[in-house]
Amino acid sequence: MLPAVAIQIVNFKTAALLERCLATVVDDVQASGLEYEMHVIDNASGDDVEAIASRLPGCHAHTSERNLGFGGGQNRLAAITAAPYMLFLNPDTEIEQPRTVERLLRALLEQPEARIAGPKLVDSAGAPQRWDHGRLRGLRAQTSLRGGHSHWRATDAAQDVAWVSGAAMLIERGAFESVGGFDERFFLYKEDEDLCRRVRDSGGRVRYEPSIQVRHHGSVVAGRGPELERAEQQFIDKHFADHRRRQRIFAWIHRALPYVRL
Repeated sequence: MLPAVAIQIVNFKTAALLERCLATVVDDVQASGLEYEMHVIDNASGDDVEAIASRLPGCHAHTSERNLGFGGGQNRLAAITAAPYMLFLNPDTEIEQPRTVERLLRALLEQPEARIAGPKLVDSAGAPQRWDHGRLRGLRAQTSLRGGHSHWRATDAAQDVAWVSGAAMLIERGAFESVGGFDERFFLYKEDEDLCRRVRDSGGRVRYEPSIQVRHHGSVVAGRGPELERAEQQFIDKHFADHRRRQRIFAWIHRALPYVRL
């Protein structure tokens, strides 16, 4: 029997997409017979998530009095749920393939030392969505990582990666708790990359499973502008404080060779 999964969603002014997301998740897990609990928290946006959740079996709604950010919202839900595995989803995702959650869980369980798994994210046309993962292997990937950035390339090969997107991330609760959960100093962006890095640093593997696909609308709450720049700088300050000069060299190479496959 497969372990139970807690499905956790943080909402901020995305009620128009949230109900569709939740409905697809419920259909998926019930069709597979997977044991689950589902929780959604509204980050002080004013959306009536209680009304939406009440229409779906096994779904529970919560409200924060202030905007906790993505990581803070997920941390709050993680303290409420009890399942040994947690699936973080964005409210602008939709599950379309049969038994998606079950297959993602099986893929994680089948890999020794794997603690996190993420599917391929696709857009409304079914095209691979950029930045659903960061590559781990190869000179180009390692150059980017040493510069505090990431290298993405579309692939159909399941593999270990540096990180997978928090828009659809399955994680073992023990691994999540052992590293202290999300760093809430990352209000929006890079919190998923930071979490995956800490899990990898503790000996866990992060898996990208592109045979499993989830539709993701993307950027419905905030654009990738100043908030992303602040998150990138915060990530560099946190992880590269002891070797800033070397980081800057690799960051320069990363920016200078954006289209080169080494």
